[in-house]
Amino acid sequence: MTVRESILENVKTTLEAISIANGYHNDIASVQRWRQSGNSLVLIPCIVINAGPEEKEPVPNPFTTCKFTVYLDVWTRQAQDDPQPTDALLNSLLGDIEKSLMVDYTRGGFAKDTNIKSNVLFETLEGQPQAGIIIELEIFYQHKQNDPEISG
Repeated sequence: MTVRESILENVKTTLEAISIANGYHNDIASVQRWRQSGNSLVLIPCIVINAGPEEKEPVPNPFTTCKFTVYLDVWTRQAQDDPQPTDALLNSLLGDIEKSLMVDYTRGGFAKDTNIKSNVLFETLEGQPQAGIIIELEIFYQHKQNDPEISG
């Protein structure tokens, strides 16, 4: 398994631990990796993990340093009788996700650092059934130049 894949698996495992029982404010019902055929949004809140662009620099020899962008699409549906503002619900989910990801910024020892770079609310129309937020992560890691399965 490549270091990059190990990092993505760690992000998934980390986010799956978000629950009220574990000291968070929300229960995440589903964490999924992106699928070309589509992801199920039946169980919500749902987080879909998307691999983004990656930059590589062949230093320090014999390693390659990588800056890897990962996007988290957080989907939810608010009950009509819920009196709180939708953005308050999204802020609560965002807070839990940020807290969870920073418990181990090394992604299980496979990364040098994890930064939460930005977030943006889904563009929505009034009455739309789903709401959500896209969170952009920037993860720095290294692997051997001649073997992306060996961490640096």
